[in-house]
Amino acid sequence: MNLALSGPFDTGKLPRIAPEPVTVTVARRIRPGAEAQFLCWADELVAAVREFPGSLGAAVFHPGEAGGEYQVVVRFADGLSLREWERSEVRDQLMARSEQFVVTARMQRTVGVEEWFEAAGHAEPKRPWWQRLLVDMAWVFPVSLLSSLFVAPVVRDLPLAVRVLIGVAVITVALQVVISPARRRLRALRRL
Repeated sequence: MNLALSGPFDTGKLPRIAPEPVTVTVARRIRPGAEAQFLCWADELVAAVREFPGSLGAAVFHPGEAGGEYQVVVRFADGLSLREWERSEVRDQLMARSEQFVVTARMQRTVGVEEWFEAAGHAEPKRPWWQRLLVDMAWVFPVSLLSSLFVAPVVRDLPLAVRVLIGVAVITVALQVVISPARRRLRALRRL
């Protein structure tokens, strides 16, 4: 089999495409009630990957008892073998069939063996509880202050329980709709 690159690709990634083993991990969330269908499909996928030239293996890891995502891990001898798999008809057919029971999928590629062991070194250390508390307070304080300034005067004639309920609802919505996405974006920028 001729393993040549075909089609557009980013030449800046050429050193990463070449000779080292490549591991692809895909986290899939399955539609409730379709788990058995997914597992049959996953068995077919693993068998197809294992037979494909350049394959170093494949496996499926089940989510924990609390639920979550299934992890499908495939490993190829090099980037060219992976590229051939990703462009193969058998993979296209399998992926088309998976759309009926896969809700979401996230993919991560790791090149070489060293990155597996170095990944933990790049993780952000967990902050002490008091630092997490202070950061949370720093995000909640301005929302509470704005609620006190603009919502409290409007609802001041309502019974206490209703005022508190409205205040909690306003703060909760603001935290979920505005603050949480802002925090995620800031975290993502910090990781770049």
